[in-house]
Amino acid sequence: MKHILLVEDETLLREGIEEALELSGFQVSGAANGIEALESIQETKFDLVISDLVMPKMDGVDFVAKLRETHPDLPVLIASGSAGAVMARFGLKSLDVPGATAHIKKPFKVADLVALVNELLNP
Repeated sequence: MKHILLVEDETLLREGIEEALELSGFQVSGAANGIEALESIQETKFDLVISDLVMPKMDGVDFVAKLRETHPDLPVLIASGSAGAVMARFGLKSLDVPGATAHIKKPFKVADLVALVNELLNP
């Protein structure tokens, strides 16, 4: 069973996505921010990381940069809403975060997320 780390600061959203992914056959662990996620990655092997971009303590851009120092090949899917404001804040031309493998814009359909997750886990 593939193990996914879901990094999302909004608890209800994180729990909903976790449940949807678990119903699709994945094992899912959650983290509320990049710092918690990096701690989890030191303790557990994950097959994929799904991360929000705007989070307290450590945002998605910094999280992906730190993750790449130790896990250069771990697939990372960025999931973020309010793309225009986020892109301006981080100086990005798109939601293509440096070091991320793919991105999906919130709100998304569960079926679209699961399809993208399957694509990333089974290239």
